[in-house]
This record gives sequence, structure tokens and C-alpha cells, in this order.
Amino acid sequence: MEDKWKSKIVYAAATLLGALCFFAVYGVRVLNPLYDDWLLGRGDLTQHYLGWCFYRQGAWTFPLGLTDRLAYPDYSSVIFTDSIPLLAIVFKLLSPVLPETFQYFGWWGLGCFMLQGFFAAKLLDRLRVGSLQVLAGSVLFILSPVVIEKMFRHTALGGHWIILAAIYLFVCHKELYTDVKKTALYWGLIGAYVGSVHMYFLPMCGAFLGGFVLCSLLQKGALRTKIRYLLPGVTFLLGLFVCTYLFGGFSTRAEAGSSDLGEFSFNLNGFFNAKGYSRFFPALATYHDGQYEGFAYLGLGVFVLLAVALVFLARFVLQGIFSAKRGNGARQGGLDRDFILYGVMYVLMSVGLILFAASPEVTFGDKLLFVLTDSSTLTHYWGMFRSSGRIVWPVCYLMILGAIVCNDRLFQKKRIATAVLVVCVCLQIFDISGKLQSQRRTFAQEITYESPLESDVWERLLEHGGFAHIVWVSHNIDNNGIMHIAKYAYDNGLTMNNFYFARGINVNENTKQSLENPKQDCIFIFRSDETQGIDEYGLRLYEADGYIIGTVDEID
Repeated sequence: MEDKWKSKIVYAAATLLGALCFFAVYGVRVLNPLYDDWLLGRGDLTQHYLGWCFYRQGAWTFPLGLTDRLAYPDYSSVIFTDSIPLLAIVFKLLSPVLPETFQYFGWWGLGCFMLQGFFAAKLLDRLRVGSLQVLAGSVLFILSPVVIEKMFRHTALGGHWIILAAIYLFVCHKELYTDVKKTALYWGLIGAYVGSVHMYFLPMCGAFLGGFVLCSLLQKGALRTKIRYLLPGVTFLLGLFVCTYLFGGFSTRAEAGSSDLGEFSFNLNGFFNAKGYSRFFPALATYHDGQYEGFAYLGLGVFVLLAVALVFLARFVLQGIFSAKRGNGARQGGLDRDFILYGVMYVLMSVGLILFAASPEVTFGDKLLFVLTDSSTLTHYWGMFRSSGRIVWPVCYLMILGAIVCNDRLFQKKRIATAVLVVCVCLQIFDISGKLQSQRRTFAQEITYESPLESDVWERLLEHGGFAHIVWVSHNIDNNGIMHIAKYAYDNGLTMNNFYFARGINVNENTKQSLENPKQDCIFIFRSDETQGIDEYGLRLYEADGYIIGTVDEID
């Protein structure tokens, strides 16, 4: 009983540590739900926020995550604006009592940091490292460069605690797998979170689910009784499917696949390619420009811990060899059946995730090593995760976890192990401190958004009245430009026919019909460098801030 209370206190402390780290890096200003300037003019971050704004503004539909205000007259899903669908639908339900301006992304960030600390503590405590090591080690998870890189950039992907939760279930396999109802519930919840936060967590968590189920099936017992061990996989897929369906993931014309699979893959130098995060290690060359999506820098502190882990592993192997020579048996050397089973499974999951992330062209630096597959059918479905480099993140956490545990096991005196870990945590923070300071300068200070749409044409459009829709005509989406147009549209209650979606929606036919039969309630927007044939539409044309604006009626 005393140990349980001690563990709960440690979990609470690690959760609080996550909050303190968040405040240290991002400040508290981003928690103000009425302050949205920090979300505007920031590319993907603006996409997430405006996606929520338009979704909130639209009428309720079924499935619940659809809105017709971003791809009018078609529907788009809040899934494809990466607006954290779970929170979007909750706050839309509360919308009648919320202020006109409301953002939840700062609180999502805080929650992710706290849950990152909580699950890191659960993992380390489960692997029986000391309480002080649990707290110190949690910092390596909370301030992991892969979390900092995604938080408030691809904000939903900052939810790495979902990965840690899946790893925790696998680590607890031996104690949990016989309680099929409980494990089915846990894996079902993880599937639901994946479907309601971000689909890229599917292969990451799916790897540990597959390992969990496979380890269960390999346990002793009759095949007939083992069938029930498939239930966690069933509930995971059910939770994933139900949430994806409810949020409209199957109800739009979004393109699932991608033709540029490999452009955003993991480069095998990714674990030590700092890309501006380190005071000591430089950015390294990559084969594709888009391989920044495979960012997986571990940090100086983790490198030192991994060196310590190698010392432990070398000693462990030598002890096993000497023990075998003395005839003491493999079990005394630590190589029992479960040790081998789980060890092999960790290796298989890690190698599988790395190959998935590096696919289909496996590269090291600026060199192509080999092509994993040239199957067009396979790469089409693989293209659902075109930024495949992200899939390597769980391997980063497995290496951190293994390094901390090996450090603990290497020293008989736990004070020494704790001291080594604390030193490594300090090295880690110092190594990435430049990036942490940069994040604080970016987000902790107050920002005032100023729209680049300064022409009086925009105001004259409003004074004219009668407009309900904006039709973006140019084929070149121009992500930054369309975000400013979308902000103007949202502020003035107008719909968009196109938007910056995570998965493209082909609106060409609708745009063509709008141009062939222009309506008085539409504002047509052309990029100034894509105006070929513009005169044939019979529109009144105005120049404004690098765009050509077309209307049926004269606005003066």
C-alpha cells in the first residue's frame, strides 16, 4: 500500500514537472483562450486554428466532424485541418456559452506536456528505477526534441503521450495480457484517441499493439483459448473506425494517397542530425529536402546515457558467457524465455518502425543505400503516411527508456546511477537550450496579428454587402496567402471554396462551374500571376494586395 502511494506521488510530481517545463518554454500567455494573435500568420498553426473557427461557425451535420464552409459547396472534415478533432467537437458543443474568440491550442499543449510526464513516470516506475531517477528521466521525455519540434507547429502531433501509453501497455504485457477485458478496453481507448487526434499515430501505436497481440499468442496454452487474445486488436480498430467515421474521415473527397512518398522520409542519420537543435552537433546533409519530417535528434545527454548503456550491455553479455562456461545455465545469465521473447519483439518493432519511416528509399546522409520496394500499389497505400519520417518517434523513446534502465542496472549504488542520470539531463537541457530559448521568444511574448490585406478594396466589398462566398480560382493554393484570405472570410461570415488541407480536396470542377455561371454573392480571387483568360468570365475586376478580385456587380 505504501509503495502504491509513493508511486502516485511520483506520477503527480512528474505531471507537475511537465507543466513547469511547458511554462518555462512557452510561457502562460498562450493559455488565454481569448488571445489568438499568436496563432495567425504561422502556416500550419494557422491552418489548425482557422479550421476550428470555420468548423465552429458551420451548422451541425452527421457525421459530426463535417463543415461546408471550407470547401463550399462540398463538405470537408475537421480531421483534415489537423484541428485536434476531439477538442474541436467538445468545444463546438460548448460554443453557445463560449466567447466569440476562443482557442484551445495552448491548453492542448499544456495537457500534452503533463501527460508526457505522467506516462514517462509510469514507464520508468514500471521498470523499477528509483523515484529520483523517475523524475529526472521524465524530463528527457518531456523535453524530447521530437516533441518540441512538433508542438505549435503540427500541434496535434505534439500528443506523444499517446505513443508512450501504447509503449506502456506493451511493457506491462506479462501482467496484463490474461485480463483480456481490461486490455481490450485500454487498446480500444488508444485506437479512439488515434482516430480523434491524428492518424499518424496509427502505425506508431499499431506496432506495439501488434507486438502485444503476438506475444500473447506465443504464450503457452491451447490455440482455441488463444483466439480471445485477438480482442485488443479488434477494439483498437473499432475505436479507430468509429472516431474516424464520426469526425467525417470517410465522408469527403480528400485524397488519401500521395505520389511523393519518400520525400518526407527518415534519413538514417536522423538520430544525430541536430538541424539547429544542438550547441555541439551541426546539421547534416540529407538525400531529400523534405527529410526534416524525419527529425529524430536524441540530444547530447541521451548520447552519454546510450554510451553507459553499451557498457552495461557488454558486461551483461560477458557475464552470460562466463556463466554458461561454468555450467550455471542460461537462466542465471538472465536469458530466460520471456527475456528472449520480449527482447526479440523490441528489436522487431524498432527495425520495422525504422524501415517504415525510411521507406521506400533508404538513405544515409546524401546517399541512397537501397530501395525497399518499387510496388506502385504498396506505395499508394503507404502514401497515406507520406510524411513517413515521423513514424520513427517511438524508436527515440525506446532508446531513451532503454538507456535510463541500463544506467540504473549498471551501478550497484543507486546514488551513482541517479547522479549520472541527473548530469545527463543537465547536458541534454544545455545542448538544446538555444532552441528552447528560441521557442520562448516566439511564443511567450505578446504578438499582434496584422493582416497583409491592406487595400481599400476589401472594405469596399464589405460595404457593398450581399457576398456570401469566396472562390479561390488559382490552382496554386499558396498556403500563406490563402490563410490570410481565410481569416478575412471567417471574420466576415463568408465561406471558402478551398483551403489548406492536410489531404487535398479536388475542387476544380466546382470552381469551373462557379466561373462559368458566376453568382452575385461570390467574390472571385485570382493570383496576379495566374490571370490567363480572366477577361472571358465577364467579371468586374479590381487589384488588391497582389490579387485580382472579381465580382459580378460593380462594388463602387
